[in-house]
Amino acid sequence: MKRTDDDKQEPLEPEEVAGTPTVEKAITVVGWQGVRCNLPPDWNVTGFSMDRESGYLRVDSPGEGSLTVQIRWTDAAKPEVKTFYHVLAPHFRRWLRRPPPLPPKVDLKANLEKFLKDITKQAKKSGEKLEASTKSEKEEGENSERRAMNFSWTGNGRGQGKIWYCSRCNRVLVAQVLGLGREQNAIASIASRLFSSLEDHSTNGYDLWALYDLQVEIPEGFRLASQKLLSGYIQLVFQRGAERIVVDRWGLANVTLKKFSLKDWFTNHANVALKRFSVTETTEEGHERIRYVGKLTPLTRLRAVREAKLSLRNVPSCYEAETWHCPESNKIYAIQVWRHARSLDVWDEVVRRCVCH
Repeated sequence: MKRTDDDKQEPLEPEEVAGTPTVEKAITVVGWQGVRCNLPPDWNVTGFSMDRESGYLRVDSPGEGSLTVQIRWTDAAKPEVKTFYHVLAPHFRRWLRRPPPLPPKVDLKANLEKFLKDITKQAKKSGEKLEASTKSEKEEGENSERRAMNFSWTGNGRGQGKIWYCSRCNRVLVAQVLGLGREQNAIASIASRLFSSLEDHSTNGYDLWALYDLQVEIPEGFRLASQKLLSGYIQLVFQRGAERIVVDRWGLANVTLKKFSLKDWFTNHANVALKRFSVTETTEEGHERIRYVGKLTPLTRLRAVREAKLSLRNVPSCYEAETWHCPESNKIYAIQVWRHARSLDVWDEVVRRCVCH
C-alpha cells in the first residue's frame, strides 16, 4: 500500500554551518495535541492536524527511508454530526449544574473493521490487493483504562498497527508503521518502540509539544492557535480564552549573535514593546538569559481580546517573557506569556518544562 501525503508538512532543512556544535540524539521525541511517542534518531514530523478532537500525525524516517508512522485519533464523546441540540446542550447543562452525559460505548472491533475497509478501498484504487489480519481485544494500562487490538496488513507494502480506546480521554487512536514488503523486521522493531511509548493524553496536566528538536510542555487547557515551521525558525502560539503563550526557537545562534546582542535580537522579535517592562539579565549554567515582567496596558489587553476572537475569558493583565541562548544546541529560545492575574505559575512552569539541549 502506498503512503498518502494528505496535507503534508515538508520537513525542515538541517541547520548546519562550519563550527556549529552538534548534539547527538539517542531518540526522537514527538508530541502533538496530547499525543506523544518516542522514535529512532532523526525521524521528522512531515504531516499534522491543527484539530485536537479529530486529527492525525505523520512522522517519516530520515533521508530516503521508506518507513513512516501514521497516528490518527478521534474524540469518541463527540457526535459525528453536530445538531442544534448538541451545540446548546452543554450550555444548558452548565446552567442547570447537571453533569455531562457518559460517553457512548465504543465498539473497537467495528472501528477497526471500518479502518481496514477504508485502506483496502484505497489500495484497490491503486490496483493493489491488500490482506489484513487482526488480534483479539485486550486491556492495557496501569488501571486497564485502554481497550486495544493489534492488526497488520500486506500488499505492495506492509503495515503493522494498533487501535485502542482510552477511557480517560475518550479518544479512539489508530497508530501504524508502514514500509516496503521486504522491511518486515524494521517495521516490527519500530512498531514495538512506538506502541511501548505512545500516550494519548497528559498524565501531569501538561501536554508535550515536541518536533524538530523543540520540546516544551504547555498546560493542557491551552489550545494551539497557530504555528510556523520554517527552516531555522519555529513558533507555536497557544490560547486559553484571551491568555496566550508564544514559544519561539531560532537556529544558528552563533551567526545571529555575531551581529546582535541577545537583548537587541529579542527586542526586535518580541510581540510587544519591551521598554516599559522591568528587565533582569542573568547567566545560568552557561546560558545567557534575559527576563521581562510587567503589567499590560489597557490597549494591549484589548488587542489580546481581539486576537482571541473577542473572548472575555481570562483577559490577561500581566506579561512575562524570557529569552536565552543555548550554546550546546546553538539556538535562541523565547517564551512569552500574556496571563490573567490569577494564573501565577504559567510562565515559570512553561520555562522550566522547555528542554533546550
